[in-house]
Amino acid sequence: MNEVNKELKDYIRINIFPKYDKFYAHGMLHINNVINNMMMLADYYNLNRNMAYVIACYHDSGLSVDRDNHELASGKILAEDKELQKYFTKEEINIMKEAVEDHRGSRKTRPRNFYGECISDSDRDFDIPTLAKRQINTTLKNYPDIRTFDAHFERCYNYICGRINKSGVFNLWTNNPILVERRDKYQKDYLNKEYTRKIYKEAWDQAEKDGTIDKILNYYEDY
Repeated sequence: MNEVNKELKDYIRINIFPKYDKFYAHGMLHINNVINNMMMLADYYNLNRNMAYVIACYHDSGLSVDRDNHELASGKILAEDKELQKYFTKEEINIMKEAVEDHRGSRKTRPRNFYGECISDSDRDFDIPTLAKRQINTTLKNYPDIRTFDAHFERCYNYICGRINKSGVFNLWTNNPILVERRDKYQKDYLNKEYTRKIYKEAWDQAEKDGTIDKILNYYEDY
């Protein structure tokens, strides 16, 4: 297993990771989860680990540019970063750009390349407590007219269930067996609505207690 280039990692740590400082749902907790997933897939499928790492690190970097189309803004940031030209060919940069542009979990058509399939699958939260923390709090920012927990939960729950595909499962492009196992357990638990509601209520109560809700409304930028 080849390690990711140290100089490349240092550059990203200094110049790309700070882009996530003012984001909650898409902050470094999320980015690191995506990196871990992406590197697991890179090892499983024998992909270029430097490319996989860059894709994971840049995939949400365009949030502060254009929230609604952040995947396109992120691809542009990656493609125009001259520092990456020291490590990758034009073809490799284009593959990474397309992968970042195609990463959104709500995407209905298959990504244009396999790295795109991997980053899209890596971006999924197959962990209910993690998803609850990210989703229940940021929905406050996006839907300020919704006042109660119950209304926020129903909106969150219906949105996630809308990602179940025609085959009756949460979509995975790679069908990687490790992710499939995670997905199947997550789906079984998530579709137990009362259980899921309990986890979301715990996230809501904790966010009220520790001041996260106030920071979501008045500090963090993502929604």
